[in-house]
Amino acid sequence: MKTIFFILSLTAVALQAQAPKAPATKAPQRPAVIRTDALVKVNATIQQYNPYLPWQKQSPGGRRGLGVVMPGQRVLVTAQMAADATYLELEMPDTEAKIPAKVVGIDYEANLALLAGAADEKRVTAFFAGLKPLEVETNVAKGDNLNIWQSDRVGDLIVTPLRVSKIMTSAYVVEGSNYLVYECQGILRSEGNSFTLPLVKGGKLVGLLLRYDQKNQVTTVLPGMIIEHFLKDVADGNVEGFPSLGAQFQSTMDDQFRDYLGLKPEQGGMYVSAVVKGNTADKMGMKEGDIVLSMNGFEIDSRGDYLDPQYGRLNMSHIVRGRAYVGDSLEVKVLRDGKEETLKGKLIRKLPQDNLVWPYLFDRGPNYLVHGGLVFQELSKPYLEGFRENQNADVSRLSYLAEHPEAMEEQGRKKLVFLSMVLPTPSAQGYTNLGGNVINKINGKPILQLADAVEAFKSPKDGVHTIELNDFPRFLYLDAAQSDKDNAAMRAGAFRIGKLSRIE
Repeated sequence: MKTIFFILSLTAVALQAQAPKAPATKAPQRPAVIRTDALVKVNATIQQYNPYLPWQKQSPGGRRGLGVVMPGQRVLVTAQMAADATYLELEMPDTEAKIPAKVVGIDYEANLALLAGAADEKRVTAFFAGLKPLEVETNVAKGDNLNIWQSDRVGDLIVTPLRVSKIMTSAYVVEGSNYLVYECQGILRSEGNSFTLPLVKGGKLVGLLLRYDQKNQVTTVLPGMIIEHFLKDVADGNVEGFPSLGAQFQSTMDDQFRDYLGLKPEQGGMYVSAVVKGNTADKMGMKEGDIVLSMNGFEIDSRGDYLDPQYGRLNMSHIVRGRAYVGDSLEVKVLRDGKEETLKGKLIRKLPQDNLVWPYLFDRGPNYLVHGGLVFQELSKPYLEGFRENQNADVSRLSYLAEHPEAMEEQGRKKLVFLSMVLPTPSAQGYTNLGGNVINKINGKPILQLADAVEAFKSPKDGVHTIELNDFPRFLYLDAAQSDKDNAAMRAGAFRIGKLSRIE
């Protein structure tokens, strides 16, 4: 994995003193200020790629947070802290000692990353001297009191109490990635390092800040169970990630729907509305129309919940994306055509690059190809996210295909290649208002992924490139000789394009 640099600053060690009881006439005291040897400040310079001008990067920015010291001279942060970082380092505020750092493991879906020093061994050892790792605690229950640690501008740590009000599953950062979370009540101070903040119970790490709703004073916590799972996963240097089921479900609460499905009054279960190709559910034989009654012995109710022995009622997604690891066995009891069947298989994780549409693009640029002024890309969720509030017909069509990829996958497509925009070049005159159209063929060659387009443009017919679209206007034509001239002009700096393609 490539080295990414981080700026970390260290707080000094101290014990929290018990303040004397304040007289009744005094105003309430601010939260206690302490110092700890288990935390370091994290500052990151980040620069993301532009999903709409894929050959360019967006303006750089910065992020700040607190990293938690882990065994083996490692530092735990959220993946948000590390994603798209271009410069980071570790920094001691008291001695101004600094060392560069690198990412040794990252899971974008679980929003966790593990960092290590990137300097020589002597410097790294000297930097971590005196630091002590925090132990991870997974035993948290509703009603527990937690402390969130923040650092002020001079490095003092401010401890603010929070109370766990709810334990459930919820979305993290990547769309579709739902995991266990704690919801806590309490007022969180506004400090400048909020991308990663630890929560502690009894001197042990119970979670990291995921988000804070200032209006309702609700803090959502990425819990210790998910952190422990990640640390075990990354220990061998091969981050497999959390397994996924790959199915969409519908509640069976509606009485008429239950009658239609033939469910008995005492039966729960969730209706399978779609199965993702190549994922766990597909490989173990789950089908659309099945009703999932249980998973690994846990009965599923009509809301999709089960009774977890540790946390109580939880969504059944936690059985797969929390309790289990990639490679673990999964046994699912389903109701199919009125009869109960048992499906068995091994849990897998479908990699992001194996999806028809890229689910996220962290630490990498979008794949693209520019030819004769036509800009082709592989469709990604980040590309679509910018149009959510103001979608036109072209983008709505792409959004539908992203949510319903089955037909395109059946055609053998590995990626959804589309025309994203048209630059005003001589060979593309008249096409500049086009965009958002899926490419079927170029010069008669099916385009199953972007690399196919590169090869197809090598074989014009009678001096003309023919691009077949999935929707109106169906066909575009480029003069091959003129498009070569336009390509040469763009290589020379026209439209500020440094490279005419990126295919990784």
